[in-house]
Amino acid sequence: MLSRLIKSALLALFLLLPAGLAAAQSSSDFVQPFASPGGSGPNLGGPGLGGTPGLEPPAYDSPSSLNPAAPPLTVPVGPVLTPVALETPSAPVVVELFTSEGCSTCAPANDYLRELSTRRNLLPLSFHVDYWDYTGWKDRFADPAFADRQRAYAAARGKSMMYTPQMVIAGAIESVGTDRKAVEKALKKADRRHTMYELSLAKDPQGGIHLGLPQATLSVPASLWLVTYVYQGATDIQAGENRGKHMITTNVVRTLRKVGQWDGRAEDRLISLNAAEIAAKPDACAIIANEAEFGPVVAAAAWEFKDLW
Repeated sequence: MLSRLIKSALLALFLLLPAGLAAAQSSSDFVQPFASPGGSGPNLGGPGLGGTPGLEPPAYDSPSSLNPAAPPLTVPVGPVLTPVALETPSAPVVVELFTSEGCSTCAPANDYLRELSTRRNLLPLSFHVDYWDYTGWKDRFADPAFADRQRAYAAARGKSMMYTPQMVIAGAIESVGTDRKAVEKALKKADRRHTMYELSLAKDPQGGIHLGLPQATLSVPASLWLVTYVYQGATDIQAGENRGKHMITTNVVRTLRKVGQWDGRAEDRLISLNAAEIAAKPDACAIIANEAEFGPVVAAAAWEFKDLW
């Protein structure tokens, strides 16, 4: 009896063996589409499947233990900048002289500004106005935009009168340009007033000029003014109140243009000269940052034209 049962079990096992092999073959065919490159199916493997025969993890863009041959990640970087030396200290006191070749009292103020230009901590500039041209001599350096700036300074302080020679110190204190005692007092006061912020300039390999604006605490956004100027202007006056005089003016402004606003955030800003500014053939350029449009100066810097353009 026992012998008959053993024979029956062996027979059943013999009959089932082909079916099991067929099922195993079918299972192998199902796994085949997951084969690694070199097989015929797509690579659908994923992380955690690397230990399964016939499966591979996906490729990564950076080198790792999973894919050491992949190229490294590319991290974007900015251009390499070369710092540009400034003509002024990092936070100069700006002295703006409003003058005219047609004004008989302007020559002494022009001489005084020339003396101030030797002081390292100052940025003195001469703005020639045009409202004296009617007296018989047309000032070749005058521009209505400069008179507009003087008028706006007066309006910002609640005044309506304009005159020459007038000095505006640090965008906040005005004085008669020939009153040396008052000007010196204003210069000392400007040194003690609220903080001036440091600007920087740099050049990239393509010739782009980068203005570095620092983090600043501003009560209102500041207007950024781009100024071009020549170191000296000399004129033989042929008519008007200064007839027969040889008038010399220092740091004569040739162009003035608003180039944007600054809200106090640190940033790198590209600046450039337009065709008219280049045609003026300046010796130097400056950036002046006035609170609002014509409030106190909160930052300034000057540099030689030849160093940038």
